[in-house]
Amino acid sequence: MTHTPSIRFRLLAGLLPVLLAACASPASPDPVTPGGPLDVTKLFAYALHCRSNFPDGRDPAMAERLRASGVEFTDRAPGEVIDLLYRFPQPLKIDDTEIPAIVVRGDSGVVVIAQARGDMDDFVRRMQAVPHAPDQAAADGFGELDVLYSRAMPLRPGVDETAPRLVIGRGIEAAAYAFRWGCRSYDG
Repeated sequence: MTHTPSIRFRLLAGLLPVLLAACASPASPDPVTPGGPLDVTKLFAYALHCRSNFPDGRDPAMAERLRASGVEFTDRAPGEVIDLLYRFPQPLKIDDTEIPAIVVRGDSGVVVIAQARGDMDDFVRRMQAVPHAPDQAAADGFGELDVLYSRAMPLRPGVDETAPRLVIGRGIEAAAYAFRWGCRSYDG
C-alpha cells in the first residue's frame, strides 16, 4: 500500500510528539534530596550557574551532609558577613574546568566563585559572556576576583529580586590556566 506525501506527513506529525517524549532526557533530580546523598558536583554547578541558591554550610544539617560527602567547609567570618570556603577531595569537573575550591562571600548580595583551572578565553566564549563594566568589577567580585566578563542570568524564584550575573575574571592566581567564575546575586 502506498501513501501520498500528505498522509505520510500527517502520520509523522502525529507521531512526532510521542517520539520526542520517548527521546527526551529524564528531568534532572534536585541536587539536594532530603536525607539522601548529595550530588556535590550538581549542587555546586547549580549555584555557580545561578540556578539555585548556594549550599549554606552555616546550617548545621547542610554542613553535616557536606562533610559526609567529603567536602571540607570553613566559615572564615563566623557571625559576620558571609565568607565561606568549600574544598573538595578531588576537584569538581564543571563546564570543562577543574574546581578544587569554591568561595561564597556576601554582604549586599552574594558571590559564589569557583577557583578554577582551565582556559578562560574558551570558557568566556562558551558561556557567551561579554566584557563587564569596569566601574563595577571590584564591587561585583567582592575582592575574590576582578570581574572581566559577565552575562545576565534569569531570576531565581524566591531567591533574587534583581537578575543575577554569571561573572568571570582573574583572582590573585599567577598561573596562566587559573581563573575564577561563578554567580553574583544582588540584594534589591
